[in-house]
Amino acid sequence: MYTFEIIVGTTLGSAEYVADHLTEKLIDQGFQVNIHLDPQLKNLPINKNNPWIICTATHGAGDYPDNIAPLAQQLAQDRPDLSNVRYSIVALGSKSYDQFCNAGHMIDRQLAQLNGEKVAITLEICTLETPIPEDAIDIWYPEWAKNWL
Repeated sequence: MYTFEIIVGTTLGSAEYVADHLTEKLIDQGFQVNIHLDPQLKNLPINKNNPWIICTATHGAGDYPDNIAPLAQQLAQDRPDLSNVRYSIVALGSKSYDQFCNAGHMIDRQLAQLNGEKVAITLEICTLETPIPEDAIDIWYPEWAKNWL
C-alpha cells in the first residue's frame, strides 16, 4: 500500500485546505499520508511506495509560495534522480493573472527534468471559478485514484 507525500505550497491557506481534503479522501481509501507544510528534500522519500502530490498555489507574479520555494531551490541545486518517484500536481491560482497556476507548472517541469514520473494531468483550480477550491478535488479524485487502486 502506498504512503502519499503531500507537499503543500501555500500563502493564504487555500492549498492547505485542498491538501487536507485530499488527505481525507486518501485515508478513507486505506492509504497513509504525510503532509509537508515545510517541505525539505531530505524529508521526502524517493521511492515507488511514496508517491508525491504537490499541491501548490501561485503567489505574486507567478512565484512559489514562501514555504515551498526552498524545496524548489534544493531540487535545482541537488538535482536528485527522481526516476523512482511517481507524482501528481494540484495547482491553484486565479485566471485573472497572466501566470495562472505557474508555481504548479514550474515544479512539474522541474520534477520531469529530474526523471519523475507524472501519473495524471495537472489539476488546475481557479479560485475565482471555484470559491471552495476543495470542491475541485471531489470531481478530479475518482479518475485520478484509478492510478493507485
